[in-house]
Amino acid sequence: MITIAREAREWTQANLAHAIDRSRGTVCRYELGELSANRDLRAIATAMNFEPAFFEQNEPIFGLGGDFLYRRRAHVPAKSKRRVQAECNILKMQLDRLLRSAEVVEELPLPALLPEQMNWSAERIAREMREALRIPPGPIKNLTQYLESAGIVVFCIEFGTSLIDGTNIRIPGLPPMMFLNRTAPGDRHRFNLAHELGHLVMHFRAPLGDAEEQANTFAAELLVPKSEVRNDLKNLDLANAARLKPVWGVSMQTLITQAARLKVISRNRQRSLMMRLGAAKMRINEPLPLEFEEPSTFDSLKRFHRERLGLDDDEMRRLLFTDALGPIDVQPVPRLTLFDP
Repeated sequence: MITIAREAREWTQANLAHAIDRSRGTVCRYELGELSANRDLRAIATAMNFEPAFFEQNEPIFGLGGDFLYRRRAHVPAKSKRRVQAECNILKMQLDRLLRSAEVVEELPLPALLPEQMNWSAERIAREMREALRIPPGPIKNLTQYLESAGIVVFCIEFGTSLIDGTNIRIPGLPPMMFLNRTAPGDRHRFNLAHELGHLVMHFRAPLGDAEEQANTFAAELLVPKSEVRNDLKNLDLANAARLKPVWGVSMQTLITQAARLKVISRNRQRSLMMRLGAAKMRINEPLPLEFEEPSTFDSLKRFHRERLGLDDDEMRRLLFTDALGPIDVQPVPRLTLFDP
């Protein structure tokens, strides 16, 4: 738990050692369990802004799925990967504690569909998911609401890097969880939601084939079904892609890619349009930004504890172990002695 707290703050062992006035070797032995940290527990908690009770938890720590697992981006700093994994595990623990007094209602429980067992393509699974979630034909106005109706808890947090879009955890006893990068543009965020949904329903076991490509195909078909968008994408150019972007709630790049998959534009035309987007420096931040979809379940659970159960700020902090996640400055903890002048 010391390691999880430290990595959530993006601290090294040397940072923590400096903050509590111990050697790095001592911190290392604390984390390895070779030396009891009881004498420094309060100092460790104070330095990293956690409640002491956090370090007494004995819950399992989970690895992460989705993009975090499958993209394997070698250039993502190890510190960033560890921070995201630590924060997601802490949020999982917080959700578990909140659910002891409240519950997430599954109006339409999330199914699990393995492509290799059902002999279905990712596109067909996406179409089945639209039916399972009772999404009407046409553009999806608010994907987050449909995901939350299926009992998925969506967290939007700042990952500290733009190189990780999202990840997920699906384990028995807790609702499925998605963790999305808050700094993504609105259109990218919606695609990430659909992408992670694909991982949740198709890849909760070791996948066969290219999991990333399957999730991308699933996301595109969920948001922009081929049977419904074909006529819109004929003779697609950048002006039409910009016009259709707010209609379908996806990026211009997604529309261009889907048009190529439908073969209503050629692969050469696709490359040309993408190159023009790149030349205009619109690949990262496209024009006509879409509104970011905010989740509500986790905040509603916290509000339930405050308003219905009457917990004050101190009680909420003890329940959730900390006021906030993310990095904090390394500050040494003052140590008082009987002879302090």
